[in-house]
Amino acid sequence: MKDDGAETVWTRRRVLGTGAALLAGLAVGAGSASAKSAPASGKSAASGGGKSPDDEALRAAIRADLLKLVSARALAVDDPWVLMHAVLALGREAKHGNETILDFVSKTWLESVTSGDKQWPAFPRNKEAHPNHFLEIMYATGVPPEQPFPSRSGPVTRTDLTRAAKALFSPAMEGDELSWTVSVFTADMKPDADKFTNADGRPFTVSAVVEAATQAAEAGYAETLAAMRGTKPYDRSAVQGYACNGTHVIYGVLDALRNGYRGNRLTERGTLLMQAALFRLGPEVELIDRVIGAGGAPTAQLNADAAKLQFLGHSIENLTFARRHGLYTPTPAELEAAHRAEEQLATIAHRLVATYDLDELAHQVPRAYGLILGDACHALHAVERDAA
Repeated sequence: MKDDGAETVWTRRRVLGTGAALLAGLAVGAGSASAKSAPASGKSAASGGGKSPDDEALRAAIRADLLKLVSARALAVDDPWVLMHAVLALGREAKHGNETILDFVSKTWLESVTSGDKQWPAFPRNKEAHPNHFLEIMYATGVPPEQPFPSRSGPVTRTDLTRAAKALFSPAMEGDELSWTVSVFTADMKPDADKFTNADGRPFTVSAVVEAATQAAEAGYAETLAAMRGTKPYDRSAVQGYACNGTHVIYGVLDALRNGYRGNRLTERGTLLMQAALFRLGPEVELIDRVIGAGGAPTAQLNADAAKLQFLGHSIENLTFARRHGLYTPTPAELEAAHRAEEQLATIAHRLVATYDLDELAHQVPRAYGLILGDACHALHAVERDAA
């Protein structure tokens, strides 16, 4: 990754940054940096399934604060990226005004794309940020395959969007951008019937798509693995340049495993990636504090909190998902690290609703504001009792 100084460490290649990059340098009225934190629980070795009363009390505090943020703010914007994240957190019946978000987003932004002399329904990349992102949220929230949604070209179903995703699939898609497509394709096609053809007539297999995504995850986490093994210090690396600080590539591998894909030793490789992801919980937060939160600038804590909200929320979401579906069994040390991560998340969530002037942030840099809302939705989804 190019090193242009601390401000660029967490930037993304394309549409979305990690929040910290967009927040850096903003003169936001953040309020007191010493605002009272959310209640912290006692130590426990449980996180995301088999929880102790202390764990559930901690998650309840996180849920209460994030639900305020999501309900009051995420549902009120007209940004489809934020709104679809609200669907992930609140469910497929979540509403924007008097209609469901899914109806509103589909009728407003769904468009027709020409490929292979045929029209295919799809959401614009500059709205969903990642290929098949909105479709993946439909799968994650259990949208029925034949439920119709309005569009400018007529009713469109989840099945129609999945057919279009296959037709529009391109081998040029970067490996670290495959996570959402992996979730959709592995849910739609079983490992013993995973062949499909795109609109240009090119044949593919879902297994090959899974392999490309897994290799990208392994490349991004190579230096993390080296740090985990003690052969180098933990520091910035390629993984911070991946979507949401490298957390989505992990989710894609986990979802492939949940959907029955096991080729090329995927179970063992997924286990190693989860170990690396959980190893990051402490060092990555320290790195964020050192690189983003240092210096005493008025926005330093907000910058760091935005980055940590994203990283911790997504990381806990991955662990919750892995445990719920029997994909990974964390060690006691990993469970303790996850519990500390939830305590940190509780503090950040409370500051977001009780300390920072988010109205001012929305006015000054709406994209940064939207990123915080989207990441809050992921964090809320991570601690929901019935998160999928």
